[in-house]
Amino acid sequence: MTLKPARNTASLLSRIDTLRRRHRRLDLRVETEQRRPRPDAGMLQWLKRERLRLKDQLRAHEGRLRKWSRDRAAT
Repeated sequence: MTLKPARNTASLLSRIDTLRRRHRRLDLRVETEQRRPRPDAGMLQWLKRERLRLKDQLRAHEGRLRKWSRDRAAT
C-alpha cells in the first residue's frame, strides 16, 4: 500500500523526532559513563557506535525530507 505524500511526510517527521530523542538519550548516557571514576571502555564504545548509527539514520531521513520538500516546491 502506498501512502499519500502528506502521510509519508508526517511519518518521516515522526521517525526523525524519535531518532533525535534516542540520539539525545545516548548523548546523556555517554556523558554519564565518561563522568564515572572508572568508565567502562566497552560500554562507551558501544554507546558511541550506536549514537553514530542513529546519527547516520537521522541524516538519511532528513535528506529524504529535504528532497520531498524540494520536489513539492517545484510542483
